[in-house]
Amino acid sequence: MLDEKQVVSGLIILLSFFVGYKYGIKVSDSKKDSKDDKSDKNNGFVFSDFLRGDYKMVLVVRNDLKMGKGKIAAQCGHASVGAYETGLKRFPQLVHRWNSSGSAKIAVKVESEEELNAIHRKAKSLGLNSCVIRDAGRTQIEPNTKTVLAVGPGPVKTIDEVTGHLKLL
Repeated sequence: MLDEKQVVSGLIILLSFFVGYKYGIKVSDSKKDSKDDKSDKNNGFVFSDFLRGDYKMVLVVRNDLKMGKGKIAAQCGHASVGAYETGLKRFPQLVHRWNSSGSAKIAVKVESEEELNAIHRKAKSLGLNSCVIRDAGRTQIEPNTKTVLAVGPGPVKTIDEVTGHLKLL
């Protein structure tokens, strides 16, 4: 006969698998599982992050371009809308959770296009949603210049692996 702890543990495991199956989330206690399974790129996060609801989007702005405040605001707007739209296609439940938890957005800075590209590569390697904005060149910036990278929406813990070392804008 099963004791009470075994029954409760079994129910928690069943619930975890049900929720994971319904929302396409890999039930795991380590990020290693997600990184090693290249076919599972939609899961750059672990089940506990999903339950907690800690989500954000980070806007990585190129500081070396010396854009004006209005230009930065416009480019960040483009990046956040672009990331939101691609996120809805790739991770609709995650975007819904982010929306429901306040839609947190943080702006940070990098000092070069190379640094922006490195952040983008790392975000992609972890399966995070991202969107790079290239300027049209109608005002302050040369056409096709990368100005802002949006990373997320996604779990805070995973996004911090990519952008946690950057300074606030």
